[in-house]
Amino acid sequence: MFQKIGIFGKYSGAQCWDNIETLIQFLQSKSKTIYLDDTSCHNFPGEKYNIEIVPREQLSKKIDLAIVVGGDGTFLDVVRCIVEDEVPILGINLGRLGFLTDISPENMITALDEILSGVYEEERRNLLKVSIIDENGDVVFEQRAFNDVVIHKTDSPRMIEFETFVDGRFLNSQRSDGMIISTPTGSTAYALSAGGPILDPDLDAISLVSINPHTMSTRPYVISGKSQVELRPHEDCNGVAQIICDGQITHDISAVNRTFVTRNPKFIKMLHPKGHDHFELLRAKLRWGDKL
Repeated sequence: MFQKIGIFGKYSGAQCWDNIETLIQFLQSKSKTIYLDDTSCHNFPGEKYNIEIVPREQLSKKIDLAIVVGGDGTFLDVVRCIVEDEVPILGINLGRLGFLTDISPENMITALDEILSGVYEEERRNLLKVSIIDENGDVVFEQRAFNDVVIHKTDSPRMIEFETFVDGRFLNSQRSDGMIISTPTGSTAYALSAGGPILDPDLDAISLVSINPHTMSTRPYVISGKSQVELRPHEDCNGVAQIICDGQITHDISAVNRTFVTRNPKFIKMLHPKGHDHFELLRAKLRWGDKL
């Protein structure tokens, strides 16, 4: 079912080499064609296994399955790069929480053997697309986010002031430390820490969660995934704020900029071992099963 497989590792490199070597040996025993991601595996001794190391921007066009060996941060980074080529993805967890990379190194060969045999669960999850427009109407920044797009104050202790529009309709004006625009996937990340709701990953929805708002009546709000969110800094604002995608990519904005956030046209397909249960994952990670 999956013949051409791309392996992506952690940027820190060597700590995941043993796991990647184990994967390579198993996949080669199954006569699979393997490629390594140049961005994260450029120091890996690919020649030892006669494996091609491919630039990331080309890799997603060569493979029909992506395997991420790392933590959720690594997973987020890879998803943004492969989603437009509709490559399915699964994650081997070398991190801590593992909401996205949900296969342990101890179980990865057993799980992967089943997945390669066609025994697995799959789900489609949405991403966000953010565009920043300048005063001339030109796009000065465009990026995707799997977890969230955040407007956030910089190092100044002052709050930022901005207005929010949904599908061109005015929603509210607020003073706060910023706002988290989150996918259901990101609802268990920064948005959860800021008091936002947990959204089931099957939902086609976007949540708006303010960060330390000045007014207590500013509450989290959930809108349709088909909606367009627009953020406009207040015209009297001075200085800059930042737009941050998945906590990894930043761009400065000022009062002349307008920021638009919509659902990305293409979804990402995540693969899980058979019997994967998102509720079980929530209970384990959030300790909902603990007795009081």
